[in-house]
Amino acid sequence: MTAAVTRLLLLATVLVGLSGCSQLLYRQTCVALAKDVSYCLAPLPLNQAAPKGQTSDTKAAKDAKQPDEPQGSDSVQAQTLEQTLSLSQQVRLQRGEQSHELISQLELQPQQMTVVGLAPLGQALFTLIYDGHTLTSEQSVLLGNEFKAEYLLALLQLIYWPEEKLNAYLDGARVKLEDCAAVLCRVLLSNDNRELIRISYSSPDIWHAEVAMNMPQADLKLNIKPL
Repeated sequence: MTAAVTRLLLLATVLVGLSGCSQLLYRQTCVALAKDVSYCLAPLPLNQAAPKGQTSDTKAAKDAKQPDEPQGSDSVQAQTLEQTLSLSQQVRLQRGEQSHELISQLELQPQQMTVVGLAPLGQALFTLIYDGHTLTSEQSVLLGNEFKAEYLLALLQLIYWPEEKLNAYLDGARVKLEDCAAVLCRVLLSNDNRELIRISYSSPDIWHAEVAMNMPQADLKLNIKPL
């Protein structure tokens, strides 16, 4: 079975599974990541230039960039998209003693980002669609009100988007690369240099790498494994 057929079957399964017990929600596109730190979803396309007008926090973050950042920075920044990207992933989310796993399909086109989620046994959980301005979430009622689509999309952008673009839409913090034991590491630092998020990659090709995200203040860990 080809990868394209597999993706179509996965999308069809989600749509059918959601049709009878789902709700369609319009979500906000800005989230609080920590005290005095927020992020608004960056618009599409991914390779669109960052806005010329910047907040003082963003300018301060750029001015504070260290000259000895890892040499991989340019290669990560260059990983922008000219065509559709499709990724099947196994996602594990751990918060405190609770752990959840799901299968995710991420489709990224120049003008649309779609993320669908299935439980390990195949039950449809959600379909998220972001067009660069509006975020909709068609999600199973079994998820309740605790599932916040905007947070999932924000975390995915923090993992995959170029640092320069992230910093243009962060308030009170900045993203930078950092030397670490893994092949590549990205950290989110508050303006007073508190480490809020650490992301480790198994490969410089971040779109196809195994990813480990740690948010100590939220007691949250996110692991992504390509399928």
